[in-house]
Amino acid sequence: MTIKGLRRAVAVVAWMMLTLNAFGQLPAYVMAPADATPKPGFGSLSRYTVTSESLGADIVVDVWLPEGYGSSEAVRYPVIYAQDGQNLFDPDYTFAGVAWELDQTCDRLYASGDIDIQPIIVGINNRGSEGLRPSDYFPEKSLEYIPESEMPYTHIYTTCGGAFLGDEYARFVAEELKPMIDALYRTNPAPSRTFAMGSSMGALASLYLMCEYPETFGGAACLSTHWIGSLDLNPDYSMNDDEVCATAILDYLRDALPSAGSHRLYLDQGTTGWDASYLVYEAEARRIARAHGYSESEGSLLIYDAKGAGHNEWFWQQRVDRPLRFLLSFRNSALSDVIFDNAADCRRVYDLNGNVFSLDAMVSLPSGIYIVNGRKVWHR
Repeated sequence: MTIKGLRRAVAVVAWMMLTLNAFGQLPAYVMAPADATPKPGFGSLSRYTVTSESLGADIVVDVWLPEGYGSSEAVRYPVIYAQDGQNLFDPDYTFAGVAWELDQTCDRLYASGDIDIQPIIVGINNRGSEGLRPSDYFPEKSLEYIPESEMPYTHIYTTCGGAFLGDEYARFVAEELKPMIDALYRTNPAPSRTFAMGSSMGALASLYLMCEYPETFGGAACLSTHWIGSLDLNPDYSMNDDEVCATAILDYLRDALPSAGSHRLYLDQGTTGWDASYLVYEAEARRIARAHGYSESEGSLLIYDAKGAGHNEWFWQQRVDRPLRFLLSFRNSALSDVIFDNAADCRRVYDLNGNVFSLDAMVSLPSGIYIVNGRKVWHR
């Protein structure tokens, strides 16, 4: 067995260590040298160190481009902003040798016709090695929903060490990182083509991005959402409930979840280990989503119960095709796809999938609705 194969085998049985690492409680991810870049199995990947004014820190960001990127200037790509970027592509960069394998899954789904276009994936590396992952990922405005009388009964203040940076992190992604990505790559910048994705506390951060920036993010994929918020462990590494914090998060969600008419939401949970502790709160989150108009039949909601699944990257790898298929299949989408062209050159034309054409080329385009200089036009 190769060293990489041995590491993969160890990872499957080391889920508890992997979970602890994901919360930044152990001295976790060993970052590669600055000149080293993860190696995906498909497509290409570039690594950036992005200085964030909001966070006052340098954040490592990996940008994955699918096979065929660059072959046509007419194609504009949807973008997924994924939390815990260390775990997405190359098993050599993860704690226990298991990656989500987003590159392989996207390639397979596109080849089978399950998704209409492969995305650009922006993997935002967490700051677990600095103990700041909970601080960055916790939905900060949820604190406003904790009554003063209940504060002694939640562990969130201990978990985050008193440093709550969820607003700053969301601002970094939405206002600093996204404009950079849109400037560097041929993205489709429309909200209906811009998504956030994550697991556990990364799922909380992804949902928070959509709630705080609904005009920027048109969808969120939340796997094994850590509704409890805090992390209070027993000697056997089982996790204690935190009803105060979970209630605050859900109360925030009840007030802040954006309209289903222009957003998509994916929610899933496993049923064993830490995931079993979330189930009662997951059920309430699903009720909140439906009360806001999110619907499976209308394509704005997808829920999934991963029976027998626990809380680590291996389990998320096994089902990440579901949120990708949900977010990246646009054929039956009723969402608004209007792209506004603010460039000085107004001779560019967009179709409702974000593809770009010359105004002169419209004579050869099929009939349909197009966007010209920020206005919808019907081309016969």
